[in-house]
This record gives sequence, C-alpha cells and structure tokens, in this order.
Amino acid sequence: MRLTETDNQAYFDKNKAREKICAAWLKEQSKSVRKSIVFAAIAGITNGLGVIVQSALLAFILQAVIIDKLPWSSVITSFLLLVVVIILRGACIYLHQTRGFEAGAHVRVSVRKQLFAKFLTLGPAEIKQRQSGELAAITLEQVDALENYFSRYLPQQMIVGVLPVIMISVVMPVNWVVGLIFLVSGPLVPIFMALVGMGAASANRSQFLAMTRMSGYFLDRLQGLETLKLFGQATQELANINKIADGFREKTMAVLRIAFLSSAILEFFSAVAVALVAVYVGLGLLGQIHFGPAGHISLMEALFVLLLAPEFFMPLRQLAIHYHDRAAALGAADAILTLLEQNDEAGDVGCTEGSFSDVSSLIEFNNISKSYGQRQLLSAINLHIAAGEKIALVGESGAGKTTLLNLLLGFEAATEGQVLLNGLTVNREFAAQAIAWVGQNAYIFHGTIKDNIVLADPDASEQRIINAAQAAGVTEFCAQLPEGLFTPIGERGYGLSGGQVQRIALARAFLKNADIILLDEPTANLDAANKILLLDVIDQLFSDKTLIIATHDPVVIHRMNRRIELQQGRLVL
Repeated sequence: MRLTETDNQAYFDKNKAREKICAAWLKEQSKSVRKSIVFAAIAGITNGLGVIVQSALLAFILQAVIIDKLPWSSVITSFLLLVVVIILRGACIYLHQTRGFEAGAHVRVSVRKQLFAKFLTLGPAEIKQRQSGELAAITLEQVDALENYFSRYLPQQMIVGVLPVIMISVVMPVNWVVGLIFLVSGPLVPIFMALVGMGAASANRSQFLAMTRMSGYFLDRLQGLETLKLFGQATQELANINKIADGFREKTMAVLRIAFLSSAILEFFSAVAVALVAVYVGLGLLGQIHFGPAGHISLMEALFVLLLAPEFFMPLRQLAIHYHDRAAALGAADAILTLLEQNDEAGDVGCTEGSFSDVSSLIEFNNISKSYGQRQLLSAINLHIAAGEKIALVGESGAGKTTLLNLLLGFEAATEGQVLLNGLTVNREFAAQAIAWVGQNAYIFHGTIKDNIVLADPDASEQRIINAAQAAGVTEFCAQLPEGLFTPIGERGYGLSGGQVQRIALARAFLKNADIILLDEPTANLDAANKILLLDVIDQLFSDKTLIIATHDPVVIHRMNRRIELQQGRLVL
C-alpha cells in the first residue's frame, strides 16, 4: 500500500513494530562487518586507555616539577613515555576511523547490490510503476545514510559499554567522591539522549520521504522540460519545485533542531559534572573542604581526576552525537526495506517441464489470465506459435499487447495459466537467452554507436559487430559521421534520427542471434519512406527467425504471414 507522506509518517510513529523490523534488519547487515566494527571499537577503547595513562603521566610530571621541585632529568623517562602514548593514541584514532569507514563502505556496497538484484527481480514492468527519481534517491542518498550507523554508532556503542566502567574503576581508588560523581552523572547522558532522540527516527524518516518526493518530482520535470517549455508551464513548475524544496528544508531543520537540542542538554550535564569535579578538587587543594579525600588530596591526584573528567564524558557525548546516525539509519532502512520486501510477480522459478506441450509449437499461452487487483488485463488466452512464424500482434491501445509481450519476456507472471517456451515454463533468465526485444522507443546509452550495438553480446568479435551493423543498415549513415561506428552519441540517441536509433536497436537484436524476435511498434515514429526501408531491413535480418511485431500499422500487418488480434484482453478469432 502506497501511503501519503503524512499517513506514512503517522504510521511509522504509531507502529513501533516497524521500527523493530528496521532495527533487526540493520543488525542483520552488521553481521558481515562484525570484525571491522569490533576492531574499530577495540581501537577506540585502547585510545581511552591511552587517555588514562596520558593523564597519569602528565599529573606525575607536573607534581614532580612544581611541588616536589625535582630536576627535569628525573622525569625524562616519564616525558618520553608520554610522547609514546600520544603517538599510540594517534594510531588508535586512525585505526578506529579507518576500520569504521571500511565497515560502512562494505555495508553500502552490500545494500546497493541487494537493491540492484531486487530491481532485476522486479523487472522493467514493475520498475516503470515507480518514479526513477525515487529509486535513485533510495539507492544513493538513503543507502549513504546507513554508513555512519555502522562506521560510528555501533563501534561507539561498544566503547561506551567498556571505557566509562574502566575509568570509574581507575578513579575510585584515587578519589571515591569524583568516582561517585562520574557514576551518578554518567547514566544521565544516555537517558536524556534517548528521551530527546525519541522523535529523531520519525523526523529523519519524514526528511527522507520529502527528499525522495523532491528527487522524483525534479527528475520527472527535467525529463519533460521540452514539453513544459512548449506549453508555457516552465515558470509554474519552477514555483512548484521551490515549494517542494522549502518543504524539504523545513523537515531538514526539524532534524537539526532535535540534534542541537540533544547536544545542548548533553553538554549541560557534562559541563556541570566537570565543574563539580573542578570545584571539589580545587577547594580541596586550597584546604576549604574536608569531605572525603579532599582534606589530603595532592596536586597529582587532583590533576589526574580533573584531566579525566572531560575524557570520561567524551565517549558518552560521541555516542549522543552518533545516536542521530542511528535515527537516520532507521529512517533510511524503512524506505530500503519497503522496496526489498516488495513481492516479485515474475518470481525466480526455474525452467521446469510444462504439464503439457505440443512439440511443434515454439511458444504456448495456455489459458493465460492476468489481472491487477480488480482490473482484468488478459482473460483466457490460448495461443500456439510455431518456429519461424511471422506474427502481427494487433489491437487497440489498452487491449493487452504489451502485457502479453511482458509475460513472454518473463517481466510479469500470469495470474492464471502457463507460458511455455520450447515446452518449458518461461522465466526471465530463460527468456533473456531465447528472445531479443526491441521496444517502441529503443533506449540508446551515452557512448559510441559500437558500444550500443555490443550490449547484446559484449564478447562478440569485431567482424560480427561489423556484420550486424551492415545488415541493419547502420553503416550506411555511419559513413557520413566523422568517426563511423566509434562516433559518440548522447543519451537516448541524442543527435540521431528516429530511424537511425531503430536501426541501432535492430543491429543489437541481430547480434544477439536469438531464436525469437519481439518488436513493439518499430515504425511508429517514422515517415513512409523510412518505414519501408526499415521493414526491408527487418525482413532481411530476421527471415529465419520467429518474429512477433506489436503494431497498428496496416503496412506492417500486410507483411506478416499471421495476424493475432486482441480486444479488451481477449483473443479475437
């Protein structure tokens, strides 16, 4: 069910079970990078231990020089140890950050592979129902939002579970009052962090929804810019984009507001705790207070606990900062999971023997029906096509021609019935091997003409590529281009005519050398002269193939040796 942004937000706020599902999925992703996360946490804990040693050495050196009046030569060993500790701490910080980054990068690659695999599983028919901008936003921005959760939050969570306990254990024997201050004030940080951050996941999700909507809207308008200009709506659409951008800005500021509020509260509690330690040891050194060990506290003890006070809160403050990375990851995970959990209509069923088949038929549609909810697209289709037949698939727009071709290509699964190819149940992988398809608007990628032809068979020899280009008539217009087959062309065939684009697509299909050729309205955008030229090329290229052309063109229909007509999803005999 596709909800509006407001409904989707309310659902996420109320349904905590969904948040648990997202958290469980994030935990599952962390298993593959567990070693890197643990290593990053160990490096962070080691750095914290270095802080303790560094504080002790600094306190000892200052006590020896200022109070005990010892010569500098007597503390040279301690000073060298201090230098070594500082260097080791730098190495630990480096390892902590790099191993954390490796974990985040690995997860991003893994999740993007899952998404791409899902796109392939869903197929073109399902993908077309979604905005390309939305899919791009999920694959790029929302996957990137997962990185800090694995590279920062998870290692920091482990560090907080160990390092503060070690610091309290070290401080208690030196000054139990300061240790008690740490023990009381320390838990306040995660408690208030959780309280303030309760709405963070919800706010981040709202931001991601707004970003996805903005990305989809902007890309759609960018692709249709020519139409908008022709109808004089460019200025109006610019105002709409500004309005959507303002909505995204407001939701981003809501996320930042929570982050700043959280930081302010945490800074307040840590500052108060450090001030308590400073006042206590300061008054103890001045002899103004005699509670606990303050009456006989030394400069070394005072400096040691005072230097450790801000460092004790540092891991907790870092966790508070990275807590928002967790909230962002939960919001992103929900959008990613919504896509990954989408049911695959075509399925991944292997090629299995059909329950019945006529060996003389290359393609069989056995009692095929296809519906989307209450909407029936195809009903009781029984059709056999022999090898080598030339078929014209005709019918009004909406009659079900494209759906029938999608079923044969494995892009969609039938609601009822069975599609057989050589007696085997069709699936996407099987169809991809046996069928070459050329759509009405063949897609041409940015690159050379040769690059676009060899998409059908990247391992094809140079001679086979040239033969395919010659057979499809590509070399005829390439001879007029400065670099022939190596001439760069723009995305979607920018710089070429419609007939030239179709010829490149036909060369691509010819190079694949498939047994079955599907063409969808190949002459739709051509004038009469170019239409005849293209049909002559099709006759020549695919004379020995099974050819199915979806068309309205009477000239094309006349050239085929069999006509199959659909009306309102049913075969007309």
